[in-house]
Amino acid sequence: MSPYTCPSALSRRTVYGTLLNHHDALAALGEQVHAAPYKAPPKAPVLYIKPRNTWAEPGAAVVVPADAPELEMGATLGLVIGRTACRVNAADALGFLAGYVVMNDISVPHAAVYRPSMRFKCRDGFCPMGPVVAASEAINPDALAITVSIDGTVVHRSCTAGLIRPVAQLLADVTEFMTLHPGDVLAVGVAAGAPRARAGQQVTIAIEGVGELTHTLVAAADMAVSDAASLALQPWSAGNSASPAPAAAPTQATLPLNGNAGSGGPIARVAFNGAIHTVTPHPNGVQFADSRVLPEAEVVWLPPFEAGTVIALGLNYADHVKELSKELTVTTQDEPLAFLKSASALVGHRAQTRRPADVAFMHYECELAVLIGRTAKNVRREDAMAHVAGYTVANDYAIRDYLENYYRPNLRVKNRDGCTVLGPWFVPASDVPDPHKLSLRTLVNGVITQQGNTADLISDIPELIEYLSGFMTLQPGDVILTGTPDGVVNVNAGDVVVTEIDGIGRLVNTLVGDEAFNR
Repeated sequence: MSPYTCPSALSRRTVYGTLLNHHDALAALGEQVHAAPYKAPPKAPVLYIKPRNTWAEPGAAVVVPADAPELEMGATLGLVIGRTACRVNAADALGFLAGYVVMNDISVPHAAVYRPSMRFKCRDGFCPMGPVVAASEAINPDALAITVSIDGTVVHRSCTAGLIRPVAQLLADVTEFMTLHPGDVLAVGVAAGAPRARAGQQVTIAIEGVGELTHTLVAAADMAVSDAASLALQPWSAGNSASPAPAAAPTQATLPLNGNAGSGGPIARVAFNGAIHTVTPHPNGVQFADSRVLPEAEVVWLPPFEAGTVIALGLNYADHVKELSKELTVTTQDEPLAFLKSASALVGHRAQTRRPADVAFMHYECELAVLIGRTAKNVRREDAMAHVAGYTVANDYAIRDYLENYYRPNLRVKNRDGCTVLGPWFVPASDVPDPHKLSLRTLVNGVITQQGNTADLISDIPELIEYLSGFMTLQPGDVILTGTPDGVVNVNAGDVVVTEIDGIGRLVNTLVGDEAFNR
């Protein structure tokens, strides 16, 4: 097994959940898996992201929303990644683990797994995790008994022996299309019959050989919003089981930005000579803080800021909904269609993105990306824009061949390495008079293939911030990709794709074949 220990400095990066990975959980759907909207059992791991606002320490109080009298307790084993895992073989997979952690993947009870609302799984504090136990030969992750107790009484038992994809195979299948980084946590999945708990009850999850996780549920009316957010937003490091100190009031958090963003003007991040630099535009390329000027091609462009939670919007332009209507099971919605991406999918300006040879339809999506600059919780529409730090351009690729009707769009479609391009510039909000009057376009090999305007957003930026902050705390560094208009077409290896938004920037990306990635 892994020769890697779990250092206390190992900080968490992204937390992934896995759905329908227990035989009994998939069996519980019965014949429904062959009916609309699912139409077939899942072919790839059904993954989703538990964003950082959901992370909670052992002993933290979990708030039960007023509109959900009970919460579902998703007892599961978390795999803590110890070293970068990309396309690992099942035979070697356990060697990439730093350790294991007891997790409670809490949900508001819901039936659908087609396009479930983020409201069900992404509320503050909805992912308590225990301290990490280092991986060792003594722990067989495929034979661990899991028990859930409520107020001291065992109410549910399961075992990782019931996994459809055992741990090593799960790691191999996930890392085939996206890289797991040190500090990432991958939950193996929740068994059928997850118990429910109410406010006032204490929940204890025990995993054989890994440990216990205990926390209490409290009613929303019994806890101030600031207290609830503080409990959920504590920093976490592997091996830290101590109760955290109270956090600062979240309304005080703002996004620290380097360069001249505070006084106006775009900035970018680039790598050069082994270091990361903040640069500004110059007629001959980019200008460094020491006044050096280099051509664009002589630096490696990074996303223009360190992204926190990346929230993407689907079907947020009416013409794009019409464009995809033939393949959509549901074409109407009563709330924004939001889903999550991880930072591992992000690359910068002038980067290369892999276009697999075995797919028929891979397309770009030109989008306005909104960077959150102040902590936002229960923000009213009229106050929402004060929480925006600024904007950049996004090109969010999708591979439609891999679409399955489980947690659609699934991560295999939308969270692949290098498939979300950001940049080149971060443009402060003060430099954009009206973000809802911006023309955007995509050019493939110099030919315009997509045009639109942010005036046509179905849910505009204030609505999105009001909606999202109503169930999750948005934090400085979080990013909202606001969706794409119609005009998406298939692109191929060798194509140069340029996504432009007036006043924000011109983002260049080149598609390359499998051979460039040693595939």
